[in-house]
Amino acid sequence: MNETKPEIVLKGMEKGFEVFVRRGKKLFKLYTQRKTPRIFKSPNTAINFLAEMGAERIVIDGLGNWKPDSYVNKSSRTKNGRH
Repeated sequence: MNETKPEIVLKGMEKGFEVFVRRGKKLFKLYTQRKTPRIFKSPNTAINFLAEMGAERIVIDGLGNWKPDSYVNKSSRTKNGRH
């Protein structure tokens, strides 16, 4: 059986990245258990998640739509304004 692998697309939006999977002519969106679209704030988190799921190729679309300022790395925050 010669089955092609699905195309995985990270779609950049202002709030983060949504994941879409295209298999043939069908397009699927990744949802949470609560039935809301899964949005990753960081592209790194999305890529790590997809890699753990076995993705070997990921297309990033709309990177210009993502606002990096919307993602704050909590480990880089300071406590009480001190480093």
